[in-house]
Amino acid sequence: MLNRRRLAFVLVLLAAAAVLASCNLPRQPSPQEIASTAAAETVSAQLTLVSAATPTFPATNTPIPPPATNTPTPPPTLPPPTATPGCSDESQFVSDVTIPDNTVMTPGQNFTKTWRLRNSGSCTWTTAYDAVFVDGNAMGGAASVPLAGTVPPNSSVDISVSMSAPSTNGTYRATYRMRNDRDVLFGTIFYVQILVGPTATPTVVVYRTGHLTIDNSFKADLDAGVITSDSNADIWLHAVTASERYLEPQNGAKFKEMSDTPSYDDCSSASLSNSAVNFTDFSTGSWFCYKTSDGRYGRFEVDDEGTDYISIDFRTWK
Repeated sequence: MLNRRRLAFVLVLLAAAAVLASCNLPRQPSPQEIASTAAAETVSAQLTLVSAATPTFPATNTPIPPPATNTPTPPPTLPPPTATPGCSDESQFVSDVTIPDNTVMTPGQNFTKTWRLRNSGSCTWTTAYDAVFVDGNAMGGAASVPLAGTVPPNSSVDISVSMSAPSTNGTYRATYRMRNDRDVLFGTIFYVQILVGPTATPTVVVYRTGHLTIDNSFKADLDAGVITSDSNADIWLHAVTASERYLEPQNGAKFKEMSDTPSYDDCSSASLSNSAVNFTDFSTGSWFCYKTSDGRYGRFEVDDEGTDYISIDFRTWK
């Protein structure tokens, strides 16, 4: 009985071992499994070829330019015109072309006053420069008169203003000055002075009148009303140094500083001297009486002065 049980148990173990061995043995794949495996291998091979054929570029930080537009590029902004760098504006009175000082006129009489000026600076005067009324009675004249053309340095220009004599008898003066393209007044003053009506007629005849600008070391003839270096000179601007300058009578002429606007009688009776006068003893607006080398009496007013010139308004009587 015992032997039968052992035999049965051995048979069961052998059967179980056979079943386990059959599970580990290789088997033939089905047709469906063969087709699926082939397709997967084909796709894998194609992907490998595509990856090998596509070049690989290293990453960069180069910015992508913006798309082009049709917006026009604005023109460059040009600076406004300016005066020549480093130049200076100066003017000098040359002469009265028309209407000498103290010309007698009737009330309401129309006239045109013309002055001749010299560009004594280093800037070129342009049409943006003008002559400007600055003081006195305008007598109907324009407030400003622009230049008609350019005036280079050391050149002269005539400036004219149309005016009308006032309706009341008396003495009238209109004073002008030059103005540059930056609205800055410069240079000597120049004016017209007229006498209206018979009551304003002077009792003494005027021989010569006008404006003169005398530069350092230059001389002036107050009889002829010109800058000169000959024996007819009456006054010399003697510049010893930049800070030491004198007005010196020449060729027998004499003069004296006065406290107010002198008349002919004041000058003819004054104690005139042939001594030099230091620039520190007078200023713009000072009056002088003089006697020329030809023996004529006169007076002048200091209109303007600088480090290298003096400008005077003079009147020489007969």
